[in-house]
Amino acid sequence: MIAFARFGLLLALFSGSALAQDAASATPSLDDSMTELQAFQAEVGNAKHEFIEQHLGLTADEAKKFWPIFDAHQAALASLNQRRLANIDAYAKLWNESSTDNAAGTKVATEALAIEADEAALMQRTFGKLKKALPIMKSIRYLQFESKLRAILKFQLAAEIPYAKP
Repeated sequence: MIAFARFGLLLALFSGSALAQDAASATPSLDDSMTELQAFQAEVGNAKHEFIEQHLGLTADEAKKFWPIFDAHQAALASLNQRRLANIDAYAKLWNESSTDNAAGTKVATEALAIEADEAALMQRTFGKLKKALPIMKSIRYLQFESKLRAILKFQLAAEIPYAKP
């Protein structure tokens, strides 16, 4: 549980430092944020791999089947993270400009919903692959790990990103 908490803390620290917007502070460029996101993903990737390995209890045969599924899932999550970051950047620009542009606001909201739908679809695809490769309880356990880690990240983002201005 300590490793999970440490990993969650890394997520929270990253999201708070890279994605938080304070109205009084300068907005980091999207390129800077993307670079920081990629560096974070590389750094956390090893810790996440170790955490999963430690807590899933895979046999050698299960590990051969699991890790390619895991790697594909992580690559897809990285793409979703980049989309989410770009969308947060678009929202920050609207927020900082106090924009009331309906088309731009609709685009940001529509993309946010699409990202959530794509993330849910990814989890379903991954579960479909996992349940063919692993015992069902190990498949569920992995999805629980991913869901909890994503919830930590989303909670931190929700806490840091201000509501749209009326």
